Order: sequence, then structure tokens, then C-alpha cells
Amino acid sequence: AALTPATQFMKSRILLYRGVAEAALCRASRLPEDKNKYNRRCISSLSECYTLDPGCSQTLYHLALRLAYVGELKKSLRFAHKVEKCPGVVSMVDVSHLIALVLSAQNRTEEGLRMVTLTLLNYPDNLNLLITKVLMERSVLGGQQALVTCKEVSCKEVLLPLLDKLSSSPSKEAETYLPYSDQWTSGKFQLTQWSDKLSTHTTASFTGSTMGTLPAESICESVDSGVGCDHSNWGYQAEVWYTIADVFLTENRLDDAQKSVDEIKQLFPLSHLVSYMNARLREKEGKTREAEQEFVNAVTLSPCHVPSLVALGRLQLALHKPTLAEHYLVEATHLQPDQHEAWHYLGLLHGAQGAHTRAADCFLTALRFESCAPIRPYSVLNWRL
Repeated sequence: AALTPATQFMKSRILLYRGVAEAALCRASRLPEDKNKYNRRCISSLSECYTLDPGCSQTLYHLALRLAYVGELKKSLRFAHKVEKCPGVVSMVDVSHLIALVLSAQNRTEEGLRMVTLTLLNYPDNLNLLITKVLMERSVLGGQQALVTCKEVSCKEVLLPLLDKLSSSPSKEAETYLPYSDQWTSGKFQLTQWSDKLSTHTTASFTGSTMGTLPAESICESVDSGVGCDHSNWGYQAEVWYTIADVFLTENRLDDAQKSVDEIKQLFPLSHLVSYMNARLREKEGKTREAEQEFVNAVTLSPCHVPSLVALGRLQLALHKPTLAEHYLVEATHLQPDQHEAWHYLGLLHGAQGAHTRAADCFLTALRFESCAPIRPYSVLNWRL
């Protein structure tokens, strides 16, 4: 028997909520087989919901998001563009952000950058989108232009005075140097509210306490965990400083990068990200042993931090310790099967050991995942109803 309109609507709502709940279970899962299981269930629920209510913007957005997660980029774009034509409760900034990330995964980063730039004309204070713009500009236009955009973030009233001083400021030991967080707590700066007033979404990555440690899901990290979002200003500031430090590292401005990392440390003294960024700095300086120890510290603080595991595997490979290198790299692929760098270094490891068939398989896997990797993980997008 045909469903009445009221019954059909109610069933579509149930399927939508079930699909989003399964997406949350997928984010919380660590085992690849569990992630695959919940992804399949999520897409099945949302697809059935779309059949019942093809004009629901929430269904279209969440279906587009999950399809992007599993690498079905053309389908994802098709559903995302449908959201633009269906007025609803989904924020257009989230839809545009998703489209831009999918374009970057299709190696169309320049188009994605244009999309982000146009969206920021209507949402100039969306910090999450601005960070994506910084990373896209670094990829397309170079680090110098990315640093210019760093000064345009919505929190520039607080960050800009210190950004302007980075290259010329005295050392941290000098009496005139006052870390940003100290300036904040001493009342030198007025704390700015950084929530996005035009969008229902604020940027992701942090949960738990507002001081001390960060959760396993790091900023700009593609480990898709279920830790959720922290809407505190502390998390926003740390994400901005992390992005700035990352761009400075790209430009080999190590002193400025170190000062940016120190700002993260003022906010989250026990964060694994501080050890991870310090390790990257030591490696840039040629201090391999110190870098190795910092990466170990990062993994100790957060055993699921995949970038640190990959870096340790790469370092052990350079130090001719194949057993340790394989341990770290295999662990990284278990935690994040689409981590293409881990597969690449496993390929190098097997090639050096003469296992050429296994090396070729690893290289092909790395190429497959790298070819559809977005410039930022999809986990930074709003995934709640």
C-alpha cells in the first residue's frame, strides 16, 4: 500500500536521523572494517531518505558529505549542487565548503579556491573557510599569498598585532616579549568572540577541557574520529596558530614558525600538536635525533596521531631501522587506511628489502588515495543536523 504523505515524511525523518547517527558511529570508530560498515549503512539510510523526500536539503547535504568520504566524488558534487537549488535549513557556507574540498580532491584546487573566495564575500568571518583558503592559496599561489590571508582572519583584531611583530620581535627571553595568551590574560587585548554569526556552523577539531590537552583528532588532520567540536575561543586560536606555523614552515621561516608553535603551547601546554610541530622544526634544522624524540613524545601523548606515526616511520627508514619503520607505518595505515604517505613509505621500505611486488602494491595504493585526497579532511565540515 502507498504511504500517506504524513507517513512518508515521518519515515524520511527517521531515515535521516538514523543516517546521521550512523555517520557519528563511523567517526567514532577506529577499525577500518567498522568505518566501512557504518559508512555503508549511513549511505543506504540517506539514499532511501532521498527517495522518499528528494527535496530535503539536509538529506542532500549529508548524502553528498558521506559520498565524499568514500571517494565517490562525482556523485558527491551532483548532490551538493542539488542542495544549492533546494532552500532549506542547511547553511550555504557548509555546502560551498564541501564543494570546494571535493574540487580539491579532484585536483581542481584552483576552482575550489575561487569557490571559497566567492563564498567569503558573503561569510567574511567564517574562520573555518578562511583556513581552507589559506591552505588552497599555499597550494595554488604559494606561501607568501597564504600569509597575507592569515592576516585577514576574522580574529585579526587579536592576532594581527603579534603577526606583524613575528619577524622583527625580540626573543622570547627578552622582557618586552609577552606571549599572546599572556597578553590575553593580563587584559592587554580584548578577547574577541569568534563564533560565526552568519552561519550555523563553527569550525571543528577540539573537545574536552579548554586547557591542557587536545583530543586525538588534531587540527587539519585527516583522522576521522568522533570527538566532535569544541566551540570555545581557545580551540579557534590554536587552529589559527597551527595553520600559521604550518605556512611559515613551508616558507622556511623557522623562527616565526617556532613563535607560532609557542602560542599553541600557551593555550594547550600538553598537546601532542606542540610536540609534533616542534619535531617538524627540529627536522628542518637537521636535528634528526631531537626530531625523533619529539615525534615519540607526540605519539606518547596521542597514540592515534597518524602524522606523527608516519613521520616516525619515515625517520626510522632514513636511519636504516626497517623493523621499527614498518611497525609505525603499518600502525598508521590501520588507523587511517587512506593515508597515502604511509603507503608510499611502506613501498620504499619493501622496495629496499627486495619485495618488489609488495612495494608496487603499496605505491599503487598510495597513488589511488592521493589522487582523491582533499586539501583538508572532510571532518572539518558540519556533519550534525
